[in-house]
Amino acid sequence: MPSRLATLIAFAFLTLIVVGCAHTEEETSIAPLAPAAGRVDPGLGPGTRALSSGPGYKGSPSWSPGGVRIAFSVDGYVVDRPAHSGESRRWTTRDFVARDIEWTSDDTLAVLGKVHSSGRKAPGSLYKASAGENPLQLERVARGVMAIGPDGEGLIYAFGKDHRRSGLALMDNGRNVYRLYENAIEGRVAALSLSPDGDEAVLAVRPPGAARVSELRTFDLQKREGREIARLGGEREVLGTPQWTQQGIYFVAGKEDTSLDDDGAEPLYDLYRVPPEGGKPKAAPGVGEGFVAASISVSPEADRLAIVGRLNPKSPANLYVLDPRAGDLEAVTSNEDMEIKTGPDDLDWSPDGEGVAIVARGTPSAEPEVRADPADRILRDFYNLYEIPVEALR
Repeated sequence: MPSRLATLIAFAFLTLIVVGCAHTEEETSIAPLAPAAGRVDPGLGPGTRALSSGPGYKGSPSWSPGGVRIAFSVDGYVVDRPAHSGESRRWTTRDFVARDIEWTSDDTLAVLGKVHSSGRKAPGSLYKASAGENPLQLERVARGVMAIGPDGEGLIYAFGKDHRRSGLALMDNGRNVYRLYENAIEGRVAALSLSPDGDEAVLAVRPPGAARVSELRTFDLQKREGREIARLGGEREVLGTPQWTQQGIYFVAGKEDTSLDDDGAEPLYDLYRVPPEGGKPKAAPGVGEGFVAASISVSPEADRLAIVGRLNPKSPANLYVLDPRAGDLEAVTSNEDMEIKTGPDDLDWSPDGEGVAIVARGTPSAEPEVRADPADRILRDFYNLYEIPVEALR
């Protein structure tokens, strides 16, 4: 009887792991649990703080402008919670799948996504969600939106005009578009962000008829002029959102590599820098030969770059901070026990520049396990948000 009970417990735990960590468009109805309040040792270094806990495939962390709350996706739907302690709050319904989340004020979210029943290939829409008595009531702002990014006064977003051109729009903290640029960009915008002064946007673009996002363009929001600053050749493509620092524009790019026989095909991406005035992209100084970049995020002062990457293709992913001015790369985490998620939008700086939110989980086991640990120590096996302190690296 004891052995049969142990088998049942192992099976139940394995089933919970699979349900909690699988990412499908069919989001589950399991709500996130309350954060573990520091009881879980994440193995990510001293001072690390859990920002979420429980089952669910989490991603797209986004700090509120005041740093009081953090929003993120769980199996497609959107939740947020206080940064230190308190209950989670749900913003979208079960049939909604979010692609990106940005705050436009401390009580208003902009969500790029779609209703699941609309089909996988349906273009996304931009929605506004406000905290209040009924936060599940979304208000559609625009259709056919391809990318969004924070603006000091609200939001900038790119929308498709046709198969060959894209437009840009600036939206205030409500839902009012106060500046519109129709047919501004030749090609389809995949990602965008603003310069440190907010006067220009840098865009990752798929040129007309191209299969890959292979072009970087800038657009002057005052002069209403855009220009190409870099074009990638061969099979290389841009991954994620280019980041505009005080020392130039950084972006991650590469191609699928098929030479790794033991693990099969694995994407190998490098970090590049290009001057704002344009020119040939060059390998970012300071990261070292063999470094594999996955996702990047610029600090609020645009003077540091957070990078999730690997020192070489065989090493574990960790969080690093690059000082573009000095060309110095410092490891913030140095663990082999946690699997850090490497999605292009799975990290975000806190507004005060003293921490970076990442998504990670314990290295999963291939075998069923029976543990006597308390439940809050088992939660590390699910993808969850953690704040990693970086203020000492200033």
